Amino acid sequence: MSIARLFLVLMLVLGGAAEAQSSRRSKKPKSKKPAVTKPVKKPVEPPVEAPTSEPDPASEPEPSAAQPPPAEAQPVATDAPVRQTITDGTVVFSIARTPNAEQAADQLQDELVRLLGSKSGVQLVDLGAAIPPPPPASLREADALFEQGKEAYDNLDPEAAATKFNAAADAYERHPEVMKPPQLAKTLIFLGASHLLNGDKAAARASFSRALAAHTSTQPDEVLFGSDVVAVFKDALKEFTHAKLGSLQIDSNPSGARVTVGGEDVGVTPLKNVPIHPGRVPVVITLPGYVSYASYPLVESGKSADVKPKLEPLPALAEVIASASRAASEKGFDSGKMPPEVATVAGKVGARYVVLAAVRQKKSDPAEAELQVWDVRTKNRLRGVEVELRSRDPEKSTVAAADRVHAFLTGRVVAQPSSSPMKNLPSVVKKPWFWAAVVGGAAVVTGGVLYATQERKGGSPVGPITGLPGFGF
Repeated sequence: MSIARLFLVLMLVLGGAAEAQSSRRSKKPKSKKPAVTKPVKKPVEPPVEAPTSEPDPASEPEPSAAQPPPAEAQPVATDAPVRQTITDGTVVFSIARTPNAEQAADQLQDELVRLLGSKSGVQLVDLGAAIPPPPPASLREADALFEQGKEAYDNLDPEAAATKFNAAADAYERHPEVMKPPQLAKTLIFLGASHLLNGDKAAARASFSRALAAHTSTQPDEVLFGSDVVAVFKDALKEFTHAKLGSLQIDSNPSGARVTVGGEDVGVTPLKNVPIHPGRVPVVITLPGYVSYASYPLVESGKSADVKPKLEPLPALAEVIASASRAASEKGFDSGKMPPEVATVAGKVGARYVVLAAVRQKKSDPAEAELQVWDVRTKNRLRGVEVELRSRDPEKSTVAAADRVHAFLTGRVVAQPSSSPMKNLPSVVKKPWFWAAVVGGAAVVTGGVLYATQERKGGSPVGPITGLPGFGF
């Protein structure tokens, strides 16, 4: 006999027994209080946080029930969520199944992360902690070249000093993610002073302008430099200050990356019309799990420049994304068992719940997606969540999808539309306390499929229950 039929028999037996007991006791009433109000000794467990919203009426026990549940089961409180506060992480990956759906997939992932992150009971995985960045680059070569330039400058060898300072500036600029803009600006001031000592005033002024673009508040040390250096620097500063500002349009793929310009934090991508002084300015874009991007875009007076890189995932994250892509394939979504790639993703980032969105798009039509969520501990799955990007149907919006995912993650019963075939189920079957009595867990109903969302006693998982005869689904 299949598991489904065993559950059916057990439910019918319990239902019949409860009805018979209720019928017999109605003829000979007793002073015994209903079982729902009788205190039951509970095992020691961590405290459960009180829900922030009103309890779902569907989660309350039947008030007329006079037969207590089996001794080994614990009734579910009517004012508490079915599952305790989430302690394990959730990770979200949106995968493009068609080449032209990549942008829509990135957009959907950003939206799901934002929506789920704003909900109670959801702990999103910190990819920065799960996939730490590589060690920072060393600036020892640049520092050594700077010291060599200073030595040549002190020895009145301007040509050798200019060569060393120029090489030091290039070495600093190769690693703007760890370079300190004041140090680069100091190097460029020494470079300008070396050019001036060699009689090249134009080159000196250009170096001073570069120094100001790298760090706008830089100033030459009047103890180290003569009045000629200070005078040329002031001319460069006057031109720099009065020049009309330019701007930067900064974005990244994926978006949400942290941006610094000239060492100053300016926010997260996308960013529009960031005011910038003319010149080449260091722009660094960082996102946990991805290789830092750095560049020195040329910003012209009164004009705009674009910085819109595609960020490359770190090798460890690239492996996780590849596993998520296989798990989100048609084969993975249609599988009756949890694909091994889901466990791989969860293991590498330390997550219990893996949210997968498979996005497809035909030509210029709006993108569509299907969502599935796996609980790798119990092997339970939420499936059949449909999303239409730019949809006017609220039931297929990203917000509605996030609500259903949240309901699964927190163990609450998923609300069904009136047209759902589950409306034909007896009301008792939809009660969490009923499933606590029958299988030691609770049930989530979605897409015409019943899902147990808690583990049995002993830790063995309760899987999906489908096709129960006579229930019309």
